Amino acid sequence: MPRIIIDTDPGVDDAIAILMALAAPSLELAGLTVVGGNVPHASCLRNALALLEYAGREDVPVFRGSSRPLSGKFPYSRRVHGRSGLSRPLPEPTVRPQPEGAVDFLATQLSARPGEMTLVALGPLTNLARLERQSPGSLSRAAALVIMGGAVDCPGNFTPHAEFNFYSDPRAAHEVLTCGVPLTLVDLGATRQVAIDREAAAGLHSDHPLGRLAAQLTQDWFEVDDRRERFHFHDPLALAAALEPAVITTRQATLAVETGGAEAGGAEAGASRVTASGGPVALADKVNVERLFALVGGWLGWGG
Repeated sequence: MPRIIIDTDPGVDDAIAILMALAAPSLELAGLTVVGGNVPHASCLRNALALLEYAGREDVPVFRGSSRPLSGKFPYSRRVHGRSGLSRPLPEPTVRPQPEGAVDFLATQLSARPGEMTLVALGPLTNLARLERQSPGSLSRAAALVIMGGAVDCPGNFTPHAEFNFYSDPRAAHEVLTCGVPLTLVDLGATRQVAIDREAAAGLHSDHPLGRLAAQLTQDWFEVDDRRERFHFHDPLALAAALEPAVITTRQATLAVETGGAEAGGAEAGASRVTASGGPVALADKVNVERLFALVGGWLGWGG
C-alpha cells in the first residue's frame, strides 16, 4: 500500500488534491504538513483540519509547519483563493494539529521508513528546505518526491517569470531543487494542459461525499468572479502524478531557481524564474489529460 505525506497550503486546488488522496483506493495518507502560502498559515491549518473532519478522517494527523518563508513574508494569493482559502465554507474543525512540528515529523517518518514514503509538495517549499537544513539527507530517504511549482520555459502566473509557489519562497525552492535528490517537478507548463471551464464545472455531480465537495469547491470558485473562465488542476495533477506516474511523461533537466538575493514577496522576487543548473529533476512534459480525468472521476465519482 503506497504511503504518502502531503505538504500543503490549502487553497482550493490543494483541497481537491487532498480529497483525491482520501478517496484514492489502497493509499495510506500518513499525514498533512502545513505551510503558509495561498493564505496565512493559520487559515491553511484550519482548512486542512476542516477537510479531514468533513471526510471523517480525523485519524490523519496534521502538523504545523512554516508560517514565514526563509526570508521575508509570504505574499498570499487571496485574489485566487479568497480570504479563507476555500471557495465553500466548512464547519470549524474540532480536531487539533499534532504537538510535533512539521519538520520534526518529516524527519522522523523519512528516517524510520527509508524508501517507503512518497512526499508530495503542493505549496511553497519552506518546510522541505528547513528539513534539509535541520536533517541533511532527509529528502533522499523518500521513495519519491513530487513538487508542484515553477514555470520552466513558460510564463509565470504571479509575475511574468514566476510561478506562485516558487515566488513565495524562491530561496527554499532553489535549495530543494539543487540538493541533489531526484524529484519530479510538475510546473505550469504541465498544469496548464489540464483545466475545466465554467460550463463543464457546472455539470459536475457525484454520489461520493468527497466528490460532491470537490465539485462544489470547483463550482463555487467560478461563482466568486464572473470573469473566471478556466480552473486549472495544478495540485491535483501533481498528486495524480505521484500516485499514477503514467499520467505524465517527463524529460530530465537540471534546474535551479534564480533568487536574485530577493526576499519572498519583495519587489525583486519576480527574479524567481527557473533556470538550468543544479540537480537531477524529472520535469513534467506532456499530460495524458484523458487518463488524468478518468482517474479523478473514478476516485471522486464525478459525472458530468
